[in-house]
Amino acid sequence: MVEEVLPEVPYAGVVFTIPKMLRRFFLWDRSLYGELCRCAYAATRRFFEAQFPSLERAVPAMVAAPQSWGSLLNHHPHCHAVASLGVFTRDAVFHPAPDDVDFAPLEELFRDEVLSMMLERELINEERIELLRSWRHSGFHVNADRRMAAEDRRELESLLQYMERPPVSLARLEYRADGRVLYRGKFNPNLGRDHQLCSAVEFLALLVPHIALRYESRIRTYGAISTSIRRQLGWISSEDGEETAAPNDVVVVEEEESEFVRLRRANWARLIARTWLEDPSLCTSCGQPMSILAAISSPAQDDVIERILRARGEWDPPWRRERQARGPPRQTEMFTTVLDEEYSQIVPESEEELNQDPPGGDEIL
Repeated sequence: MVEEVLPEVPYAGVVFTIPKMLRRFFLWDRSLYGELCRCAYAATRRFFEAQFPSLERAVPAMVAAPQSWGSLLNHHPHCHAVASLGVFTRDAVFHPAPDDVDFAPLEELFRDEVLSMMLERELINEERIELLRSWRHSGFHVNADRRMAAEDRRELESLLQYMERPPVSLARLEYRADGRVLYRGKFNPNLGRDHQLCSAVEFLALLVPHIALRYESRIRTYGAISTSIRRQLGWISSEDGEETAAPNDVVVVEEEESEFVRLRRANWARLIARTWLEDPSLCTSCGQPMSILAAISSPAQDDVIERILRARGEWDPPWRRERQARGPPRQTEMFTTVLDEEYSQIVPESEEELNQDPPGGDEIL
């Protein structure tokens, strides 16, 4: 991403959070995480349009990654993003924003986008929107304190790695002799502790909501680094294969010939061998290195995969195997019990309590 996609311009790390009243919807519908990223970009684009009113069709460059967990694996939907501190026009010219640009108006724009999205999906109604708007602290928050200069590519890469981190850190995980799991993190004021101490099954219940679904996109690109605009700006090859020149103040992208891409292709087998202790580049019969003839992907070429495996006598899909019936898990209410401790504090017990302001803004824990 740093070497091949992001132009060499200043960036800001931006974190978008939402109030607790809206987080429970994300627990049952993971498609909302993609919508959250779209709302973050739409608000950011509107923010920069107001900063550059004289520019037409100017867009920022933005990478967004949704996350569903807090420091203690508590359910906490939010969005991390890297946004350019300025905009690109369609003539591939970057217009930088002032160094002291104030991102405070972005919070209200983000709130409007999220509420409109959830209203369109019929998850909330107009009355709930009016209630959220009436709060002194809305629960929406945007933090853009982290800034990176154009030449600080290492800091940019570090932030992108943080955005793509897994929900669990093995360094903070301990399996105790009594069979319970201890997971340490930052202090959570809602839970009143800086750790999770629970059974192994309960720990898995905390972890399961944060596992991405198959084919789920975990990182998204918008604006000037979307594929269509990058092609228009001449930062990647055009469809006919003709190379076009890129501006001098951005990274020149040569997708098929760059040193980064060549190194990445050469290292895939070594990385798999280090992880799974098996070298996929070696022939299973003679043990000699194999050469790549073609790449076959699923599900687009499932029919080709089936023909090859049938010819080798290795066609044995899992749905053809006999399966033994399995009863439901015994602790059917366990997952609800684990989440109940976190959400019990935000469920109003009376109409008077419902109309009160929350005690303060949300923070990422």
